[in-house]
Amino acid sequence: MTKSQMKSVAAAFLLGAFITGGTLGFAAGRTTGSTKKDKSTASREYTLSGTVRELQRDLGLTDAQTAHVDSVLKWRGRRYSEIMKPIRPALDSARDSARTLMELRFDEQQRRDFRKLLEHMSARSDSARAASKER
Repeated sequence: MTKSQMKSVAAAFLLGAFITGGTLGFAAGRTTGSTKKDKSTASREYTLSGTVRELQRDLGLTDAQTAHVDSVLKWRGRRYSEIMKPIRPALDSARDSARTLMELRFDEQQRRDFRKLLEHMSARSDSARAASKER
């Protein structure tokens, strides 16, 4: 692997780590909630439409402003997808390699349990992706 390729892989990994960290931080913030919000808001699943409604309510946005915010957030989602498209294979490869390395130290029962856990996580991700496409 050339030095340039190594830099690209490193940059892709760092971007993936940054995005993952941001997502986890956002999710943790949404899960723990704020002292100003009630518990039903804290346990709500993130959706684009929910975020737009929350901004509309909290900021007192007009219908025109709400439409603009919705449009900008949809653009951001498409842009994130464009940015991630060439990086995703490298991130997937790193994830798969890490899983393989972990499994090397697991006994047979742990491997089975780990694979069940991965299947469960994958199903949740698929469900979330499907829900996000319905927005």
